[in-house]
Amino acid sequence: MATIKDVAQLAGVSTATVSRVINRSAYVEPVTLERVEKAIKSLNYQRDARATALASRSNNTLGLLTGNLADPFFALIAKHVEEVARQHGCQLVVVSGGHNAQREKEGLDFLISQGCEAMVVHSKMLDDSMLLRYSAQLPAMVLLNRTIPQIANRSVWVDNRKGAAESVSYLIAQGHRRIACVTSDLPIEDRTDRLEGYRDAMQQANLVVEPNWIINQNFSEHGGELAGEQLLSQCPEVTAVVTFNDVMAAGLMASLHSHGLHVPNDISIVGFDDVLLARYLYPRLSTMHNPIDEMSSHAATLALKLKATGLNPPSEHQFKATLVERQTVASPRKAILVEKL
Repeated sequence: MATIKDVAQLAGVSTATVSRVINRSAYVEPVTLERVEKAIKSLNYQRDARATALASRSNNTLGLLTGNLADPFFALIAKHVEEVARQHGCQLVVVSGGHNAQREKEGLDFLISQGCEAMVVHSKMLDDSMLLRYSAQLPAMVLLNRTIPQIANRSVWVDNRKGAAESVSYLIAQGHRRIACVTSDLPIEDRTDRLEGYRDAMQQANLVVEPNWIINQNFSEHGGELAGEQLLSQCPEVTAVVTFNDVMAAGLMASLHSHGLHVPNDISIVGFDDVLLARYLYPRLSTMHNPIDEMSSHAATLALKLKATGLNPPSEHQFKATLVERQTVASPRKAILVEKL
């Protein structure tokens, strides 16, 4: 009778790789997968009956790969995915990818090793081809806050480009013409789409975007503070700013305040996401509401439905960002910032 070692030797791989193929416990490259399966068939390898029964038993878990859980945006994702899991009597298994490709891959492999068939995946650093390979192995894997055309019916996302354009158009309608964009320094889809939305709105209004009006920093409170220093040193003439997210806006506001500038009398700010923090800043932050709560619930429900039924009809799961007007936008004053410095 053939053993797992025989299969590994014939396929030219380790016994650990054979085990991963048999148990579907981690991602295996398609070429290697095919080689191992061919060796199993050639040797007529039979698994231990008890192990087969254990592996085939339904695992009542829902997996979530997300970003930094210390960020209120990602905490909100986890909260709403967990609510859906609880409603369906599932255990939630959460891993953080930390916006690092290797950590995201390791996180997905861990979820697979835990028997998670249904998954909500918030991955920004793995490329499309890698995610498509995982999706081929995991028919109940749903992408959150990202879309890939080949699996658009398993992608839940917000139209970042239109949302960003609306925030800029709102500032233009208030009389602003010199508008800066404080954005992420990571090459992620959200950054690209929101930056394009900023450019769209400025172009639509026939406004020139000066190169120094686009500021790239880490999308954190500290990144927002650094952006404030950069804003004052390289483009003090701007009268308004749109930011990549609300936590950057919070850091930016703190930085401007430390330099004696008042929001919105001296400079107007619009954030993006509408996390809880935005409502309790002073002044309260005007922002684009990103319906990540609804999106997270929708993605989790879709993943569990796909696991239960296998049905995946062609459909789009696109959401819209909406403007929330609060207290950080006013018409520009005649004096420009440079006169205050």
